[in-house]
Amino acid sequence: MSKSITAILNGISYRSLGSLPTTISELSLNSQELSKGMLFFAIRGAKDDGHRYVQNAIQNGAAAVVVEVPVIIDSIPQIIVADTKIALSRAAANFYDDPTKNMQVVGVTGTNGKTTTVYLLNEIFKSAGIRPGTVGTLGYSIENERYISNLTTPDSIRLQQIFYDMAMRQVEAAAMEVSSHSLALHRVDDVHFKVGVFTNISQDHLDFHATLEAYANAKSKLFGLIETGGFVVNNLDDEYADLFRQQARVRIVNYALQKKADFSWAPGVAFSNGIHGKIITPGGAIEIDSPLSGEFNLKNILAATAVAVNLKIDTKSIASALARVSSVPGRLQEIKADGKQRIFVDYAHTPDAIINVLKTLRTMLAPSGRLLVIFGCGGNRDRTKRPKMARAVESLADLAIVTTDNPRFEEPEDIIAEIVKGFSAGYKYRAIVDRKEAILETLKHSQPNDIIAILGKGHETYQEIRGVRHPFYDGEIVEKYFGAAHD
Repeated sequence: MSKSITAILNGISYRSLGSLPTTISELSLNSQELSKGMLFFAIRGAKDDGHRYVQNAIQNGAAAVVVEVPVIIDSIPQIIVADTKIALSRAAANFYDDPTKNMQVVGVTGTNGKTTTVYLLNEIFKSAGIRPGTVGTLGYSIENERYISNLTTPDSIRLQQIFYDMAMRQVEAAAMEVSSHSLALHRVDDVHFKVGVFTNISQDHLDFHATLEAYANAKSKLFGLIETGGFVVNNLDDEYADLFRQQARVRIVNYALQKKADFSWAPGVAFSNGIHGKIITPGGAIEIDSPLSGEFNLKNILAATAVAVNLKIDTKSIASALARVSSVPGRLQEIKADGKQRIFVDYAHTPDAIINVLKTLRTMLAPSGRLLVIFGCGGNRDRTKRPKMARAVESLADLAIVTTDNPRFEEPEDIIAEIVKGFSAGYKYRAIVDRKEAILETLKHSQPNDIIAILGKGHETYQEIRGVRHPFYDGEIVEKYFGAAHD
């Protein structure tokens, strides 16, 4: 695929040095992943600056480079812009023929609940006969095919390429998770969002945003990106709801559990063992019978339903889709074995998410059962939440087993030492550095009435250590253990 340089730069304010090429074969922000005829974008990041790699880009065949300041190299045409991240977003949309312009794109942002809300919307779209796509933590999907991705929201080039693939396959509606990073780094500036959804804000990613307020402000930018004629879905129960409301330039639809809102649950809804009740909407009540459990899923279902109703999807399609979703990969996902302990794998990696999950699991405990929780914290991320996660676990777990998550470039023992500072004196916990050993030891020493929660990695099928991703999936460890015990 190639595109004229004129078409790629359409809508971008720039000046040029040297004679620009007529066409460009591809776009890239990695100087090592270039070939002849490509356009290289020098992106300034928190830890590195792409301007340092312009010479590499030339050596690897770049036809031109996009920079914020001219580089002292005469051998390559240069396109100078105010911000290469903003220019990259527009150029990527131009290169891939603005693929979302005729697509109903629903952006979902917040700390917790994004993945589940997107998953539910995907099922609702399918139930309504709408050809769907998704982008998020679980990768991306086109209809019933799912593909792996390493980021919640990919960089601008990859994101527009995914949407181009969707457009070529005639996707009509796409639900995507929109991370705070992607909003702060302008990755989604040129996505045509028709709908924006806010789930909630709690502490996360403070290694990048520094403060909770900066994090919330980055998230709230999504509401300002929703195009004329679209709408936003706002969680009135969250303390940052007003911040999101202020950003909105389109119609606002509200949902809540505790406050009066456009979408809410009728009194008497049950959510400890499946969710059974009625959603009150401006157009009447919708009877919901969902296999999902937990108060947090009440909110996710409300958000998805509010989107669907306002997209004019019929209530029968909504109810039937919600009735089909028995679990979301890595989100309170049960690894079942007849007659054995109940094991749940969940992606929870913030204090609030941990509390939400453990509250739900405690309602499922047999009178003589214990709640055992295996968890750790990711390396090279917000360190201040580590002891807070320990306090969250202690508040609801009978026993905590602290282990390794994705240590990245930190020492696992150092991370664990920071986590356990959050436990109160006398609280019973174990520290087992090796995650596989932690899971196996907990399985061996648990009883049939116990519930074991394995938190932090959820759907992930790897463990990242020193920059290398090693195959590792919590659910597989459990399945193999039960299989060996059965044999």
